Amino acid sequence: MIVLGIVGSPRRNGRTAALVDAALLGACNQGAETRRIFLADYDIRPFGGQGGAEEGVRFVAPELGALCAQADALVLGAPVYFGDINGLTKDFMDSVRIPNENGKPALGIAIAGGSGKGLYSGVQSIYHWFYHRQMRAIDPTPATRFSMEDVLAALPASGARLAQSALNPQPFAGEGREDRWAELVAHYAALPYLRCDPVDEFLTLAEQLVHQKREHPAWEQAYEELHQARVLLARDERAQAGRHAVRAYDLLVQG
Repeated sequence: MIVLGIVGSPRRNGRTAALVDAALLGACNQGAETRRIFLADYDIRPFGGQGGAEEGVRFVAPELGALCAQADALVLGAPVYFGDINGLTKDFMDSVRIPNENGKPALGIAIAGGSGKGLYSGVQSIYHWFYHRQMRAIDPTPATRFSMEDVLAALPASGARLAQSALNPQPFAGEGREDRWAELVAHYAALPYLRCDPVDEFLTLAEQLVHQKREHPAWEQAYEELHQARVLLARDERAQAGRHAVRAYDLLVQG
């Protein structure tokens, strides 16, 4: 059993690599053979085809498709820039072809390492790809620099779960791709974070900062703003909840 870790960041010793390694450690502890690759080591070009998605293979190193096909499960990690995953990872996703992708277990990790904004939209981008490629993904892992320690501690359990899924693969039922969508929709509807929006992102970021920066001089004010955001969210007043969540975040993100 092989679990392949794919690092979308060109930084070999950065946060993305550390997060992928943590997941691979959990898979290794379950007896899996683990491999890690960096997309920066391969010839991946922006998709420039004019005929359709089938042209993608012309823009990505063929060995990447072979590595993904050989693997029993995938871990894909990417950094987040301006609310989405980086271009290198997106170019890989646009172009790679994996012939045995139906039901392949997969785990996506997105790290918003600067401001933290985009932690959900980034991981959603990875999971849109898993969904359209019809892989059987497990729970997403969004991360920020504020939550890095906690996420690193949690990822070995995700890696272990991924390896266990690879021992008993479950392709989605159906003779062809178009026969599988009902089961796919049901599977992805049950995964966390995929319906989160910017309001949810700022609430999460504010919660992380309130938890982490208790000695900050503005902590009490930020806590009150976060409390107001939660109250408003419970009333389904999302727009106003978002305003208070942003205020809580702004009070603590500096210093």
